[in-house]
Amino acid sequence: MSHRCGLTNEDLNRRWCKPSPVLHPSIYHTKGLIEYLVRVWKKPPLVYCDYHGHSRKKNVFFYGCAGAESWCSNDRIVPDEPVKYLMLPALMHRLSPAFALGSCSFRVERERESTARVTVWRHLGVTRSYTMEASFCGFDRGPFKGFHLNTHHLQSVGSDFCEALNGLNDSATNVDIQLTKDLNGNIIEINLIGAEKDSEIEVDSEGGSGTDSVLKTDSDEDFD
Repeated sequence: MSHRCGLTNEDLNRRWCKPSPVLHPSIYHTKGLIEYLVRVWKKPPLVYCDYHGHSRKKNVFFYGCAGAESWCSNDRIVPDEPVKYLMLPALMHRLSPAFALGSCSFRVERERESTARVTVWRHLGVTRSYTMEASFCGFDRGPFKGFHLNTHHLQSVGSDFCEALNGLNDSATNVDIQLTKDLNGNIIEINLIGAEKDSEIEVDSEGGSGTDSVLKTDSDEDFD
């Protein structure tokens, strides 16, 4: 796989920890801009999201970061705020028929330490740091089941993503999230408590998404 490599034949999404201004200029300057917002302006981005194509899993979904799901013990001792990193995926699930909440994962794995998602989350303190994955293999759930993603699908997901961003409110401290899990620990329901209108979001159990967990990585190898 070499579709996201630079001219040095390196995977650019594995160079975010210590990018070189010569070898990885796009990564170096993008990280520098985010760091300037965080360190100098004291205005960290509300959301960071990069966009990938996934070669195995189907549908459109997020990878995010949860301290409680991190391999690093230092991350696990810091109190988590699930409402912050789960709200955007929950909104996307409600808005976008192409989005599969049950395929999302928020685990922070050691081998992903140098990715943009984890670096921006840990080094720069952006709680809502995601990779949005759009499958190369099409859909296995929802109204598009059995189809490949086309340009129209991707444009619709982009529009839904903008609408979901508009629904975020970093000052809404009175909103809480309650998770309902099955016997295997998989999330099957998300309740948003304290919003203007309490809403309930269920994970689609159709197709291949029923055994996925929002806070659990699939057993097969994933790429981000």
